[in-house]
This record gives sequence, structure tokens and C-alpha cells, in this order.
Amino acid sequence: MLIFKRFIQTSRVLRQVADSPLLEYERLVSLGKIRSDPYQRGIISNLSSLHQHLKTYTPPDPAKIKSSSGGFNFFGLFGGSKSAGEDEQTYSAEDYKSIPQGIYLYGDVGCGKTMLMDLFYSTIPPHLTKRRLHFHQFMQNLHKRSHQLIQQHGQDFNTIPVLAQEIASESTVLCFDEFQVTDVADAMLLRRLLTTALNPHHGLVLFTTSNRAPDELYMNGIQRQSFIPCIKLLEQRTKVVYLNSPTDYRKVPKPISSVYYSPPKGMLFKSPQSQELAQKHIDNWYAFFSQGHVAESDLKLKIWGRELNVPKSSPPYVAQFTFDQLCGSPLSAADYLSIASAYNSVIVTDIPYLSVQNRDKIRRFITFLDAIYDNYGRLCVTAVDPFSKLFVEPEDMINEYELKIRANVNSSEVKEDVHGVDDDDELVKTHGFEKHAVQKSSKMFQLDEERFAFARALSRLSQMSTQDWVDSKGPTSK
Repeated sequence: MLIFKRFIQTSRVLRQVADSPLLEYERLVSLGKIRSDPYQRGIISNLSSLHQHLKTYTPPDPAKIKSSSGGFNFFGLFGGSKSAGEDEQTYSAEDYKSIPQGIYLYGDVGCGKTMLMDLFYSTIPPHLTKRRLHFHQFMQNLHKRSHQLIQQHGQDFNTIPVLAQEIASESTVLCFDEFQVTDVADAMLLRRLLTTALNPHHGLVLFTTSNRAPDELYMNGIQRQSFIPCIKLLEQRTKVVYLNSPTDYRKVPKPISSVYYSPPKGMLFKSPQSQELAQKHIDNWYAFFSQGHVAESDLKLKIWGRELNVPKSSPPYVAQFTFDQLCGSPLSAADYLSIASAYNSVIVTDIPYLSVQNRDKIRRFITFLDAIYDNYGRLCVTAVDPFSKLFVEPEDMINEYELKIRANVNSSEVKEDVHGVDDDDELVKTHGFEKHAVQKSSKMFQLDEERFAFARALSRLSQMSTQDWVDSKGPTSK
């Protein structure tokens, strides 16, 4: 009986979240869940200060914020609404005196921003409503709801006041991860929405993470000058905090699993021997991910009133696609987010060599990877070569599964070409990406944001291949 009581007490300690960011950080360190980092500890004081303000914060009455939406949930449910009003008024510091200032936490890839935000989110006082989303998911919901309102009320309907009211009425503290702006339409929509949602009448408190400082957002974008007011507002309504940890936790050595398959030395991907090995690889991982559940064919995911076909899956455990099925047709972030939300693991087969002639497929694959990674999903693949070798020059290809220069040479014997990439490149110096990833990103894309996204994808693929990721990101982790 004594042993059983101790077991119960220990289980409670493992599950119980501390009631402040600092205590929660200490708890996770003591359990070995995270390692103590002096740079992260320096951020904790900012989290603790906001947490202290939130403990005594009384937000506006949701009933007074709520529009005539009839119970619409911006983050997942549906319903009609209609509202009116100006959406770009200006307010003074005095107007905000009773509302806690949020946090804009930025820093390099892999330094622990998301972990700190999630830690803070878990300790938000229970009397406050809260919501945590990835920025892609936030934008998906935003466009989805805007589309619905316009369909309901007509093209001239001003959706911004309604969107802002619905967001603020459902979450006093809004957290979203990896704030980034790459599209002019998104930039203009965000400017109007945040100007309205962060007005003092709504009482919304924002916590966001980003790889960019606020004044670096949407750099060199079309009509960027029109986005500057949004940047100024973010700087006003959040405390901008830089996490300058030199440690990239994605690069901490971990055991490598066999979750990615590419053919061994001297074997072409499409050869019978390689195809047999690839199929065995797929079958073994499908059985592992599915936990013995029977595979079903051509299930449909409903997305925005249409259907996405899933060729093979065992919901909610695993889905399987070929690379062409996943990236060869014009799927959107909404499609990939739906897949990542519906399945704990995804298998992608037959990934070919990719060149500048396949930019659209590469962009889709990056968007897919972001969705899987941000939903803590597991990834298994079969590919013609390791990911660091997949992106090649068009003239080097015999076909999409065979290279002239490597027809009889194993990829590990081909020296990486990092010509033109020096230590001062922003992606190397500031964000710590490997030179080979930066070199390939520069060949594939011209825009800085796309180069960054490409290099980040290679970094994430490396992390997702580790045994630690595969073991810890199972069905109960979402």
C-alpha cells in the first residue's frame, strides 16, 4: 500500500503544472524534461512579470465584447455574425493602462522560444481564457472566417470588427508561435486585424514568438510601408524580448533512427533491390505507427467544404502518401494542417531529386513539413537520397530518380559545394544554419523569407529523424 501511495504521489508531481513560469521551469529541469539554460532563465523574469500582472487582471466582460455571432468559435466552430465600426482607430498609452503588456519573444532557430511560450501558456491563471496556435493555423482560421462572412453578407461587408470581437471574446490571452509575414495580402489583413483586436476595449493580451525582430518583419515586402503601423503597435503592446542563447537544441546530438530510407551505396532508387528494401521500410513503420489498426483506402478529409483524399490511412494514427500525391497538386497550408491535425504520423514515399524547376513542389513540401513539425507529428519517408542531397542542378539529372554525377557513386562520397556562402551570411551567422543548407536555399529561392524557410526545413528534418523525436511524439503527445 505504501509503494502504491508513493507511486500516486510521484505521478501527481509528474503531471502537475506549477503555478508560475519560474517554478514550472524549475520543475521541468528537475524532472530532466529540459536542461537548465542561463539565457532561457534570463527570459523567465519577463514571463514571471507578465504572469504576475495576469493574476490580478480582470478582462472586459465577454458578453460586452461578443458580437451578434450567435456563438461562433473563431478557432474551430461556425456561425454567422454581423458587426460594424471603424477598425483602425488610434489609442494613447493612458487607454491601455489597465491592460497587461504582452510579450514578443524572438531569437534564432532552436533556442527554446516555443518551449518557453508553452511553459508560460501552461501557467496562465485559470480565471482567464486562453488560446495557443501556430501562426499558420491562426492565418488559416482568419481567412476561413473572412470568407464565410463575405459569403454571408456580401463583398462590401467589413469583416475586421467581427473577427476582432470574436477573437477577443474567446481568449483573453492569445499565444501564437512563429509570427512571420511573407505575403502582401496577409500583411494588410494583419495590420487591420491587430489594430482592432488589440484596442483597449477588447482587453486582449498577446504573446508571440518569431525568428525576426518586429522591425525585421515583412522586410522588403510589397507595400511594406503600409505594414509599419502594425509593427509599431506590436512594439507598443508587447515587451520585445530577444532570446540570445548560443545553443541550438536541434543540434544537440541524439540517436538517429531509421525513419528515413534512401538506397545504400551503388544501388539506384528504382532498382528492384532498392524497391524491395523501401517497401519493407514502409511496411515496418506503418505497422509501428498504426499500432495494429487496419489500413483503409481513400478516406476523405473535409476542408473548407471540399474533400481531400487520403490514399491509405489508419485514423488517427498514420496516413500514407506518395510525394507526388502530397506535393504534385496545388494543395494549401489548410490541407497540410488538416492532415497534421488528423494523423499522429505521416509516411511519404518516392521523394525524387528536386531542382529549381520544381519550386512549387518544394514550397508545398516545406509547408507540409511546417504543419507536421508544429503539430508534433512523426514523419517516415523513402527518398532517392538523404535530404541534404535531394536539391540538385537540373543539368545534373538523368531523370528525377537518377543523377549523371552520381549514377555509380554513393551520395556520401560527393563533397558538399558551399561555394559563395561565407560566415557572414545572415542565415549562417544569425540563425546558425549549416552552409550546405544555405547554399541550396540560395539556389532555390531569391526572397529572404523563402531562403530562411528552406534552410529551417532542412534543420527540422534532421531533428525529426532522431530517435528522441520518434519516441516522444506518439499519439498521446498532441
